[in-house]
Amino acid sequence: MPPKLVPMSDFNEIPSVPAPPTGSTPSPFGAPSPPPPPASYAAPAYGVPGFPVGGVPAQKLPRPAVTVGAGMLVVGGVLLIAGSFLTWFTVLGESYTGFSDGESGTKDGPVFVFFGVVVLAFGIVQLVARKVLAVGILAIVISAFALLAALADISDVSDVVDLGDSIGIDASSGPGLWIILVGALIALAGAIATVAKRRA
Repeated sequence: MPPKLVPMSDFNEIPSVPAPPTGSTPSPFGAPSPPPPPASYAAPAYGVPGFPVGGVPAQKLPRPAVTVGAGMLVVGGVLLIAGSFLTWFTVLGESYTGFSDGESGTKDGPVFVFFGVVVLAFGIVQLVARKVLAVGILAIVISAFALLAALADISDVSDVVDLGDSIGIDASSGPGLWIILVGALIALAGAIATVAKRRA
């Protein structure tokens, strides 16, 4: 009977490999860094007009200077006043101004003098106090009235001159109303300029 082979322990016994620990296996390149936290955005700060975010009152800015517009108002007012005293038209060698009695008995010269004084005062107020918005709007209204009145009177004088020419009477227009018209235009432009330059 052949001899019974007994397995050799040196080859059959496989050494047991220890099981890895139950935690996460460390990476050979080091532990991964945690993801960065989400970016935080600061809420925008909304302030009240005239007050910064901290609630401290801001220094009030000075009103803008309106030298050009105010100067135009002054010039326009002077021209309105001066034109009222100059010759508006001449008939048969006799000159008529804004203070001469017409056929209707009305005198438009005092009206233009009133417009001129008001516009002149507005220009001075603009230079000194710089009250741009309120005074500028009033100056636009007064200058517009003066412009319309000047155009109406120029039309009336033109009719008188045309009538005189048609019947052979010497009649001509004078510079007074045209100076008033120029003054009203300058005053209106100056008033619009002051309003346009006001601070928003």
